[in-house]
Amino acid sequence: MKFRFVSNFIFCIFLIGNTNLLFAQETKATEMELEAESYEERGYPKKANLIREKIKRIRKENFQSKEYEPIYIPPNQKLPTTKNGSLEFLNGTWEFGFRFLSQNAGFRSGKEWALDDGRVAFQAGTPYFPRSPMGYQNIRTLPYQLEWEDTRKNSDTFSPRISYQHSSKKWGMEYVYLQFSTTRNFFSMGDIAGFQLGFQTDRFYSADHKLSVLVFDEYSHNKRFVWEFGFRMGSLNTNSSQNSQSLGQTGLFRDTIQYVAPSTGFKFVHQFFENYSYELGGDLFFTPVGNLKYRRDSFTSNGGVSRFGGERTTTDEVYSLFSEKRILTTIVGLNLNAQLNWVPFPNHKFHLGLQAIQYNWRANESQAPGLRALNQESYLAGVRDYFVSSAYYEADGGKGRPMRSYGISNLYFGYTYVY
Repeated sequence: MKFRFVSNFIFCIFLIGNTNLLFAQETKATEMELEAESYEERGYPKKANLIREKIKRIRKENFQSKEYEPIYIPPNQKLPTTKNGSLEFLNGTWEFGFRFLSQNAGFRSGKEWALDDGRVAFQAGTPYFPRSPMGYQNIRTLPYQLEWEDTRKNSDTFSPRISYQHSSKKWGMEYVYLQFSTTRNFFSMGDIAGFQLGFQTDRFYSADHKLSVLVFDEYSHNKRFVWEFGFRMGSLNTNSSQNSQSLGQTGLFRDTIQYVAPSTGFKFVHQFFENYSYELGGDLFFTPVGNLKYRRDSFTSNGGVSRFGGERTTTDEVYSLFSEKRILTTIVGLNLNAQLNWVPFPNHKFHLGLQAIQYNWRANESQAPGLRALNQESYLAGVRDYFVSSAYYEADGGKGRPMRSYGISNLYFGYTYVY
């Protein structure tokens, strides 16, 4: 009982002491308020404001609790949450979109006729060699006095796009997929040792995957540069067939180029008004270690016309020429792009753009191909075919021959949802 009396007595003294201190501080604050009003009435508002700031600090120390409550952290803090209309996860924002492309392609093969090169015409021994600018191993025997070409070099395709921008707005990533397809039908007829008729069809397909790391460089509040560093992974594929019943010949030609090429580029982005912006830029990619594989199958029936000298064959000639190993191929590409962006509503972005891509390549066909033949005559025809084609094709690694090129121009409309 005595101990409880002493503790209660000490608590009362402590409470009275704190009460007296609080009363004294509040009395001081009241006096300072009267002093501030006096300065204000005499035309000294700045002095009055300084005194009122001191009053705020005194009352904050008197009445504000010194024990701070812990900040509540919700259990779903790490889940994706919306902030200012953006869905943030992995510490950044994402864009998912697509483009509808109306594409037109152009091909350049160097020399499309044997008569363009006297050496080739002499080695071939016949003028029956108009060739397709598509495909690699597509030499053929067709009359050329009268020809008709049905070419569909435009293609409507769908291209997805995914991009990520870190919350620091200093870097990001982007993935774009591009594809193209085209067809070409070639008819020819002429009077060479009787009426001759021939037909060839080409099917071309390409696919390109682009993965880039983006580095953002702010030039001003509405202008910036975006630097790109990444890789392009793709393939170019050709399937062709040739037939002439009057010449008794049939041929199938297939080739595929695959590559993984480092790429680098930049684009300039300028935002004008409130909801519009445009982008101008491009990128360059290069690799000397692409690879090419081809196969050429040929059949000339008994009594048909040889592909080389124009003479009639005495037996069926059936052979296949093919690349036993992948052929090293150098590929250089350039991509240019101009795009207008419109954001009419939050999170919704529309694009209208122009794009031009060109692939230039040369294959080093210095090694002899594989050869399978039906008989001795077929084997000799296959060797002769390789001799003609190795001199004929400008893409066999010869220094004096131009690189082959394939270009696409796009007019596209796109939509992107910005998270």
